[in-house]
Amino acid sequence: MRKLWAATVTAAMALMTAPRPAEACGGFFCGRLPVDQTAERILFATNQDGSVTMVTQIQYAGAAPDFAWVVPLAEVPAVESLAVFPQLALTALDAATGPQFQWPDDPSCYPALNAAGGAGPPSAGGVDDGDVTVHIREEVGPYDVAVVESTDPAALIGWLRNNNFRVNDAMAPYIGIYTREGMKFLALRLQPDAEVSDIQPFRFTLPSGSPSIPIRLTAIAAEPEMGITVMLLGDRRYGPANWPDVAIDDNQIVWSPNTWPMQTNWAALVARGVDEAGGRGFVTEMSGPTTDIAERVRNTMSSDEDQMAARDALLPLLEGNATITRLYTRLSPEEMTVDPIFRRTDGPAVSNVRVLPRYVEGRDLCEGVPGAESAAVSPCDFAACGAGGLCRVVEVAGSQPVAACACVPGTTARTTFDPSGRPTVTCQDLRMSFLNPGDRALPDAPPLADPCATFDCGPHGECVPMNMTPTCRCSTGYVAVGAIADDGSRETTCVLPDEPVPASFYDLRVPDLPDSLPGGRPVDVPPPAVGASGGCNAGGHAGSAGGLGGALLGLLLAVRRRRRS
Repeated sequence: MRKLWAATVTAAMALMTAPRPAEACGGFFCGRLPVDQTAERILFATNQDGSVTMVTQIQYAGAAPDFAWVVPLAEVPAVESLAVFPQLALTALDAATGPQFQWPDDPSCYPALNAAGGAGPPSAGGVDDGDVTVHIREEVGPYDVAVVESTDPAALIGWLRNNNFRVNDAMAPYIGIYTREGMKFLALRLQPDAEVSDIQPFRFTLPSGSPSIPIRLTAIAAEPEMGITVMLLGDRRYGPANWPDVAIDDNQIVWSPNTWPMQTNWAALVARGVDEAGGRGFVTEMSGPTTDIAERVRNTMSSDEDQMAARDALLPLLEGNATITRLYTRLSPEEMTVDPIFRRTDGPAVSNVRVLPRYVEGRDLCEGVPGAESAAVSPCDFAACGAGGLCRVVEVAGSQPVAACACVPGTTARTTFDPSGRPTVTCQDLRMSFLNPGDRALPDAPPLADPCATFDCGPHGECVPMNMTPTCRCSTGYVAVGAIADDGSRETTCVLPDEPVPASFYDLRVPDLPDSLPGGRPVDVPPPAVGASGGCNAGGHAGSAGGLGGALLGLLLAVRRRRRS
């Protein structure tokens, strides 16, 4: 299969603020948050005429005027197909197909979970508040969250109003429809200071082709451990044609009983599986019929224009295809060496519902402590250090213990974000910096200033600019802790960990970069030590905000032309 790049299109994109939660909830478009809030989302849909419709969302951190979107294409898209795509539609489809986690099938877990303030298992029925069952009631970050259920729509509306969730008269008949269908309701109240900014997705259709992502070009713009979610609509299951299909053992899922939404190490397990597959691979998180999703979208009834626009944009894609497949991966720039291609494949349906294990590596995860994290879990269970990192716990004065990362020679610690949007640290390959102090973003632009000029890694760290973002190279034995300052800027500090970093860790080296990667900044790195594996992954991977702050590229899409007979 030959790669054809027919055109290069550059489009300047502006950051957009997501709309406030609508007063009238359309059911499908009021679901839970996506598993990975920071992942790049891509939707491919095949059409009966052989064309392929693509929708992409690109995460970006930086000033809107500095952003450009470059899309290599194998064919010229139909002019009438060029359009924006509702963010709400893409986000809702992401949430509907993402992993769902059920409590362990072990009744002895439930008292510990409930004593710790957890939600309890779905089968437990929650708390009976008159004719309304309250499955969840928590204040989480910027939200006041409730998950409620009732067979009586009047009782449910009354409960929501009594608990200060806005429900107007126009919503009542719609709540009645979903109540009769047995649906539960997730109710959110957004705090006044909460904001979410996403670039609006873009949609286009190509006359023919096989879905593909030119990941090597994406390496120029990606932060470490970038999550990529690919949803494919077709007549059968899809999978990677030239990348491994990575399987995850559910018995390795570590979870915390005292957090909502449920905190698991799923993203870390995916990243470790990809590392073990040689730095590339996709996990099939879900594959099955589109019938149920299409029916829920079709039955969406709302007076809100945004929800109706999302329904009208998503429904034709679902109705025209029998199967939806969801693939997920986590990659760092140095792992983006081969462009993944996706094709039809055989295989059984894959459920996105996963039962959490009670015991993992001899630990009883049901041993929760009321008001605190489970004694059986560690911050490193959920942290991200990357293939070249080692996780260590650090005690922070006046706070819970946090995860920190030691980085092998040839890498540097970068503060980024995990899938839930919390700050974390990942070790990034020093050679993957394509925009550095003194460079010019454009030929007529002034030289770029050094972001390390005002950045402090602490007395035991050295600031290193990576794609115009300050990172920290810590002294031997020290680990990097990440945080977000009050003004939204990233902070990284080198500190001593609670448990020492083994001296042998620093004998490891980053592997050679393949010729398929574009050249970044040359770094003087000693040759690999005998027996070195190229990195250490202890503590796993987590999310990052995709995109290069202040630089040129976002996520790139392509279609590879099918070989014609």
